[in-house]
Amino acid sequence: MSIKPRSRFTLRTLLAALTLGITVVVVLSGWTLEFSPQIPSATDDILRHVKQLASEEFTGRGVDSPGIRLARDYIAAEFAKYGLKPGGDNGSYLQGFDVVVGVTVKDPTTLAFGNESDLRLNEDWIPLGLSTSDKTEGGVVFAGYGITVKDYGYDDYAGIDAKGKIVVVLRYEPPPKDANSPFRKLPDASIHATLRAKANNARAHGAVGMILVDLSQNADKKAELLSTRNSLWRGGNTVVAAQVTRQAIEPWLDSQGVSLSALKEKIDRAEKPASMLVPNATVKLQVSLQEDRQRTENVVAILNGADPSLTGENIVIGAHYDHLGLGYFGARERQSEGRIHPGADDNASGTAVLLDLARRMSQLPAKPARTVVFVAFSGEELGLYGSRSFVQRAPFIKSTKAMINLDMVGRLRENRVTVFGTRSSPGFSKMVLDGARPLGLEVQESDGVGRSDHMSFYNRKIPVLHFFTGTHADYHRPSDTWDKINIDGAAKVSDLVLISALEIADAKEPPNFASLPARPPGDQEEGEVKLGTYLGSIPDYGANAGGVRLAGVTEGSPAARAGLREGDIIVQLAEMKIQNIEDLTAALQGQKPGDEVEITVLRTGKPVTLKATLRARG
Repeated sequence: MSIKPRSRFTLRTLLAALTLGITVVVVLSGWTLEFSPQIPSATDDILRHVKQLASEEFTGRGVDSPGIRLARDYIAAEFAKYGLKPGGDNGSYLQGFDVVVGVTVKDPTTLAFGNESDLRLNEDWIPLGLSTSDKTEGGVVFAGYGITVKDYGYDDYAGIDAKGKIVVVLRYEPPPKDANSPFRKLPDASIHATLRAKANNARAHGAVGMILVDLSQNADKKAELLSTRNSLWRGGNTVVAAQVTRQAIEPWLDSQGVSLSALKEKIDRAEKPASMLVPNATVKLQVSLQEDRQRTENVVAILNGADPSLTGENIVIGAHYDHLGLGYFGARERQSEGRIHPGADDNASGTAVLLDLARRMSQLPAKPARTVVFVAFSGEELGLYGSRSFVQRAPFIKSTKAMINLDMVGRLRENRVTVFGTRSSPGFSKMVLDGARPLGLEVQESDGVGRSDHMSFYNRKIPVLHFFTGTHADYHRPSDTWDKINIDGAAKVSDLVLISALEIADAKEPPNFASLPARPPGDQEEGEVKLGTYLGSIPDYGANAGGVRLAGVTEGSPAARAGLREGDIIVQLAEMKIQNIEDLTAALQGQKPGDEVEITVLRTGKPVTLKATLRARG
């Protein structure tokens, strides 16, 4: 029987019953209405989608791989099968945009030690993909692992002057000496071991170039060098940077009286820096890189709302369908480069649930009151490119009242699902908790925003919900395969999202936006950075603005009290220049609660200097 539920009680009761496969009998005004499940089971469809998206044929769905186009066409065909209206460019389901997928090394690109001949490119050395294109020359300092963690009392730059110098740094980080160490055992390195963190730290200390050396590899020198694709970073230029084989640099440094192996052993043994100037040593380095761009697409479909008074408003349900492809960028294991990364959980699972929701909502006997927009985003793994493009270009974004995001929802354990954003609108928390109860789900609410495609909407002050079943050992590894997905668990998540989405879509009044506590700059979903000093800025993680553009500030925070506001671009904090989020992380780590710092921002293109008194987090 066709129904048009608008009562919150009726909607929740009927939907919970239908998703669980229960027959419900409701008596209203003398009429006895029997509602039996009319929507096919979620599990079969979710399994089918995950197996297809995570298949070898789809080559890991990297933006630079042929599999991304196969995935795109598969999703568009499913949307068309459900009778959904195209919401992309020129009457299609596709919304195109360009992303940087790599760099090409151009001439002149050279490296020489002192007065020696140029080293052999791709044999003895290779530019790092994150390098800026420039020419530099300077004296040499050994800066250990190139790490500064002041809260822990570890600083490879303490006692050395790196200004105007080329710094030689070791790859990775010291082995942790105890549980309190900020470092981690390989292969699960901390954020301090990332190339971008090392390059940013070198620039922050005035270095004009950085040379990376990997002393942990036993492989031949060709296998030792990272490809430019593997060392690419899209967060802005850093310093002129290269990687050199140990066979090329160790004999030269030995001739200068410096043993890299001995210095590494000394640092690792005590977890204390052993940095030093290399007397009378100079390096000439020139890097020329050209960005390689690739066209990719979001896949957008629309289910028009049934209520004439509300159909002009919409809610967005989204999931990113891209992954790492062959693992050249973002892979957790160096040895897996070149292998297919299926991304079954990340994020074939979210995409499968998105498709399942599109099918079930299109088959509901009573369509949602508001319009529902389904979006499969591309470019998330490269920096939320797809969702940023969507919010900048979608003609109906001003009418978007809420966004629900699905990212890694395939590993439900003990019926626990984490939901970010439940406090981004009053009533979201109760709605999700009430919807989870009849499904046997336990919701773990997060006070933070989380970092995935919903951030692009949150930055536009649109209430968000982000569903997530947790990280695991297969994250960003070739072992993230379809057979490890908890299909029944993903179906439960689909049920919960269906109930929540329909309640939002059918509510008489749209949800109101509320700011959430700021996420620590540079913090990852795995919780790699825990800062003690709190500013309260909310960065626009997708923006590339020559600084850190703010999506907003948390009410009552040091940032708010100082007068920072949405749209400001932080370019300096205290003495440190800020070009990206990692710079802001390092600058805050260099301060302590109670410090008053000057913050320079660009506001409508003009510099404004403000003063903020930092406080402790928590």
